[in-house]
Amino acid sequence: MNTPSPAPHRRRRAMQPEADDISLTNAAPEDDSAPQPSPPMRRRAAQQAPSAQRSRSGGQPLPRKRAAAAQARSPFEGTFLEQIPLALRIALIAVCVVIFCGCAFAITRNYMLEQEQRRRLEAEAAERAQHPLEYADLIVEYALAQNLDPALVSAVILCESSYNPLAESRLGARGLMQLMEDTAGWVAHKLDEDDASYSFDLLYDPETNIRYGTWYLGYLSRRFGGDATKIVCAYHAGQGNVDSWLKNPEYSSDGVTLDTIPTQDTATYASRVLRARDVYRKHYFSAPAESGVNP
Repeated sequence: MNTPSPAPHRRRRAMQPEADDISLTNAAPEDDSAPQPSPPMRRRAAQQAPSAQRSRSGGQPLPRKRAAAAQARSPFEGTFLEQIPLALRIALIAVCVVIFCGCAFAITRNYMLEQEQRRRLEAEAAERAQHPLEYADLIVEYALAQNLDPALVSAVILCESSYNPLAESRLGARGLMQLMEDTAGWVAHKLDEDDASYSFDLLYDPETNIRYGTWYLGYLSRRFGGDATKIVCAYHAGQGNVDSWLKNPEYSSDGVTLDTIPTQDTATYASRVLRARDVYRKHYFSAPAESGVNP
């Protein structure tokens, strides 16, 4: 029996280091002072390319130049306004500015006028609330019968009783126009109504009180020549006191005009009545010159 012969054994050669590895291994350490090899020409050419581009673009990189060109581009480029001359564009812009300013001024002015109108209406409403008018038909009827301003009669009622027909003062005056008992009796005598049917309690009746009060105001108006100040002062302080004030040169320079009201309460009363008369004229009645009555 033939046995196969063993395969020849090959000896593995040891791997020889490559020349580059040997050179690297055996190379001496680099000296910093030794000259460095110059970079390849390809890298140098790549470095020179941007400088050449910068030189062609005036020393600026191309992206910056394009950005500057985009900034310098007209905002009207590509629109119909580009066809309009510059002077006409400026004129159109000026016209638009003027129109805008005019509209803003008009809106502001209208707003201010509306606010002023609102404040005026609120003030008028407040005046009306503070100066109510009741028994207007009776006031007008009996005031005109005595040739009096209805606004003056309304003001007297407001200041005397605030339109309360049952008002009574601590001195005993009664009703809307606050007539004292002796004054009411004297008026009833003048009107031939001082018979057995007359009673001072009748002064609580609004119509009777207004009729007596307006007759007395009419009497004072005829006595003092229609002077509203003297009429109101006489209604409050008495006609005798007004006569004495007119005779005093300290209070009247000519004996006709009452320049100074010496008592503070009568002066305050007269001021309130005359001021209320003006408000009633403004909101409820026409001026005396238009109605043909005494002020």
